[in-house]
Formats: sequence, C-alpha cells, structure tokens
Amino acid sequence: MARSPFLLSVSDLLGKDASPRPEVVEVGVDWGIELIRLVPDPPLRADLMLHHVSGGVAVTGRASFTSEDSCLRCLRTTLTDRSVPIAALFDRNPDDESYPLDGNDIDVEQMLRDEVILSLPITHVCGDDCQGVVNSAQTDLNTDPSGDEGDLRSPFAVLKDLLDTGDEQPDD
Repeated sequence: MARSPFLLSVSDLLGKDASPRPEVVEVGVDWGIELIRLVPDPPLRADLMLHHVSGGVAVTGRASFTSEDSCLRCLRTTLTDRSVPIAALFDRNPDDESYPLDGNDIDVEQMLRDEVILSLPITHVCGDDCQGVVNSAQTDLNTDPSGDEGDLRSPFAVLKDLLDTGDEQPDD
C-alpha cells in the first residue's frame, strides 16, 4: 500500500538537539465549500518547516493552491491562485488547539484541510459591477442587460399577485 503524501516522519525531530527541517507536500486535492473548490491540477503545494518543541512538533509555512470560484450572483466560474499561512502544533497529548502526534509520524492532511478551508471566502462575487442573473428567464445581466426589467428583478415581485387589487370594500 502506498504511503500517504500527507504522512511525514518526524523521528529526527523528537530528540532534544533536533534542528528544524523543511518539508514539501504537493498533492492534488478535492476540498471545498458551497461555491468554491480547490482544483486538483495544479496540486496543493505546502512549503513547511518542522520544528522540535517540548512534547511534539510545530509546523509553520505556507500552502499555495488554485480554487475554482463560482460567483454568487451570476454563477460564472473563475480560477483564483491563493496562498495561506500555516501554523500548527502536533502533540503527543493533543487538545482542541493541536493535532495528534502518533509515534514518529504526523499526518498533516487534516491540518492543511482546516487551514485551507478556513481561508476560503464564504461567498465570491466576480466583480463589483456583476449584475447577476434574472431568475424568471435565467438571463445573465452581465451579457444581456435587457433581461427582465422592473418588478421582476425584485425579490418581492411574486408578492404582487397576492395583493387584492380589486375595488371591493371590506365588510364592516
């Protein structure tokens, strides 16, 4: 069975006189949230520095990746190069703010996933001038500004039909 590219041996860092060492993790991943996903090609690249600390290993560095972002308004997709700083602690007795150190290995997958996903914006808009899409005709207002004008662009347009427009007077 092939060894996971996220699994790093740290046996040389667990001694008292251990020197920090660099490590590079490069792997295609399929992580994401709602409208934003990492693309597997080019792969996620994490340039890490592993440091000995009392009871574990500290990991610092930077992860670089490309995400496919869908605009919240018009759903047009764009590719965005992103980079996020990495700082984490792997401990033999992990708590809520550290990751487990199992034997002589650390698995950086969950740590990288946490750092990367938390760095993504919750929503993405392709530009301040994005007009969005008209729901009734599925017309992209960025390419066809004629679209449906007036009341249909309002989210309250469907309520117009619920109003009684007759001249009937209520009974007293």
